[in-house]
Amino acid sequence: MTIHYHFMDNASAKKELEINGLTNRAFAAYIKLFGGLPRDLKGKEYSEITIHVNKGKHLGGEADPKLIMLSWNEGKAFGFATWQTILLHELFHLWSGESIRYQDGQEHWFNEGFAEFYAYKSAVELDLIPSNEMLAMVSSVIGYYLSASRLGDISMREAGRTNKTKFDNYFLVYSGGWTVAMALDHDIRKRTNNNKSIDNLMQWLYSNFPRDKRRYTQKDIIEGIRLTTGLNYTQFIDSYVDGHAILPVSEYLPISDALWALTFNKSNKNDFRVLYDTLGIKGGM
Repeated sequence: MTIHYHFMDNASAKKELEINGLTNRAFAAYIKLFGGLPRDLKGKEYSEITIHVNKGKHLGGEADPKLIMLSWNEGKAFGFATWQTILLHELFHLWSGESIRYQDGQEHWFNEGFAEFYAYKSAVELDLIPSNEMLAMVSSVIGYYLSASRLGDISMREAGRTNKTKFDNYFLVYSGGWTVAMALDHDIRKRTNNNKSIDNLMQWLYSNFPRDKRRYTQKDIIEGIRLTTGLNYTQFIDSYVDGHAILPVSEYLPISDALWALTFNKSNKNDFRVLYDTLGIKGGM
């Protein structure tokens, strides 16, 4: 597949090798995850994409069919987001967002939250984020979700209904969806002896919901998990995604204990092996 770059300034042009290297590694990871290349609006696999790159005051990105827009600098957003993780997020949308697509904005918790989950997991696997930093990072993500101003007042689905409400409730949608992704993945791995995960759901959606034929809903996500893992998460999603209940994070994600084991009590690392796999952590620090 051909990648066309449009560098909008000299500083961006100097990033060509770095950006191209990360893009190629991301494509390899996401092709393996989904089982194929991203597809266009007619369901045909891509033969080329275009990436526009500019150095800007703020980090940002956008994905459209066959197109990525990246605004980069060397800073961090929200204490941890870098241009590398933003690029990974937007590239992920070429599959989840463009190749497969939600029926309406109520599924932005899945579209955006799961893109965050996989972008940062990939960043760990690609050695862009150290293992201990990933655990500290997701602690912040969980904190952003639990401190969202309308948490318990509206559901994640309501929060993402339109583009305006999605950004008005950014941390409920993005961090909340990311937290749900981690909780589901970890719970599925634990209950299946690490043989199944939400990776199976993503492959199922890619195979069964080409954008030009069908668009997925919350019910399809629940059904996809059931078919690919044998587990029923109807009550979980009805409560914490479609309902106003607050996800009891400590029941699903022992992040602080896993960080302690990884950093100071390494003899207990094996107790958290499944959680490390959820977060892309292999073999410790």
